[in-house]
Amino acid sequence: MTRPAQSRLAPSPSRMRRVLRVATKLSAYAYPAILLVWCLSLYWVGERWWVTAAALYAPRALLALPLPFIAAALWATGLRRLLWTQILAAALVLFPLMGFVMPWPSSSPKGRTLRLLSFNVDSAFSGAQGISEQIVATSPDVVLVEEAPPWDKALADGLRAHFPFVETSTQFIIASKFPIESSTEPAKIPFYSRERSPRFMRYVLRTPLGPAVVYCVHPLSPRGVLHINRFRGAFHQLLSGQLLTGDSEAEMESNATLRALQVEAMALQAGHESLPVIIAGDTNLPGLSSTLRRTLASYEDGFSAASWGFGYTYPTKHPFLRLDRVVVSEELRVVSFQVGCRGVSDHLCVVADIGGRQ
Repeated sequence: MTRPAQSRLAPSPSRMRRVLRVATKLSAYAYPAILLVWCLSLYWVGERWWVTAAALYAPRALLALPLPFIAAALWATGLRRLLWTQILAAALVLFPLMGFVMPWPSSSPKGRTLRLLSFNVDSAFSGAQGISEQIVATSPDVVLVEEAPPWDKALADGLRAHFPFVETSTQFIIASKFPIESSTEPAKIPFYSRERSPRFMRYVLRTPLGPAVVYCVHPLSPRGVLHINRFRGAFHQLLSGQLLTGDSEAEMESNATLRALQVEAMALQAGHESLPVIIAGDTNLPGLSSTLRRTLASYEDGFSAASWGFGYTYPTKHPFLRLDRVVVSEELRVVSFQVGCRGVSDHLCVVADIGGRQ
């Protein structure tokens, strides 16, 4: 008696298991390889291509979604010796892509320190009083505010009740317990036949650490060109050709170029200072940004030096980007760093205790 033709054509269980093992093995190797390529693309290409420029601002935790499924498949198919590939994948997601900083033992600060707070207050939409209360609660010596509403002086007036020296200029406010010896608004920079603001302020402060130059920065945000429809229905847009039409790519490239010029203008001026330099603010530059690396790599990053974890500061409810930073020149060091001021802005504030080099 012969078997039915359908039974002869149906794959045997052993063949199915072999196919599954091969597919699982290929996935195990391909996943960390793709992560590595993506990581290198963000690092080396970054803002120079609109795709990677946009991807810099995407939540990178999503890249870990395949990990548990591939690991479970390796375990179930008996390929447990390949679990190291998923450990490698997890390390790639956690460290270079998501920017996790390991906790390291640090020595107690010696000598006097300066506590500096930087805060993008989102045009004070939540109310100047609540923002002032959050700021004062951290006991800072110097406050740098970005995206303050130029049309409303309530926040500056609220800070004057706690700080003897307060100055405002466009979107920036500085409030200090120490004298502000000078403040300088930089010259505009040419961009496509227009004069654009470099979006930073320079201050010289007389501090317990000696005179220091403080730069408060807030270069152009990418939010205006990161349209939600770019990521919604992408498959439909690709099939219909909409993804490749219009000038969204040109807008993204123009946005990234102007932001880079603004940060470069600040870094160029800061590089010629003879005094110790503190640069703080909403940099709008996430981890792996080539602009960040090119302009600020020579400075000590406060979060990396004195804290641990992810240090995300945006958006407030579910933060996944570290945009707000405090960096210092080699004459100074950051001895502690924290993120706070929840519920009064779309950003979290950053607070750094800064000391001198012993």
